[in-house]
Amino acid sequence: MIIGIGNDIIEIERIQRAVERTTRFLDKLLTPVEQERMHKANKLSYESIAGLFAAKEAVSKALGTGFVTFEMTDIEILKDEKGKPFVKLYKGARVRADELGVNQIHVSISHCQFYATAFAIIERGNVSETCN
Repeated sequence: MIIGIGNDIIEIERIQRAVERTTRFLDKLLTPVEQERMHKANKLSYESIAGLFAAKEAVSKALGTGFVTFEMTDIEILKDEKGKPFVKLYKGARVRADELGVNQIHVSISHCQFYATAFAIIERGNVSETCN
């Protein structure tokens, strides 16, 4: 059963200004694994960073709290072998998901020249229930 949805849109230029203003921005936004993945791929693009920002915002909204009880680094957005994004939760975000009984998080990320956007859906229940 779907128990939460969230979406976000962000101007890529806004993310670019934040990154150029202070390197601490990336440390507050990205987990060490996310930062390492970007550096390994040689792809520290503002579009990708904005997409991760939007995805984390969307997940926080789907959890129903925004970033009131946890940090952006409590949400990690990775990609599977086919490039599909998936979510890992830590600390406060994990606690909130456990309170809700979340067992599945879906996220979609997209961007164009000026904007990045993301949509998240969280589900509770077993797979057979959610597929009926």
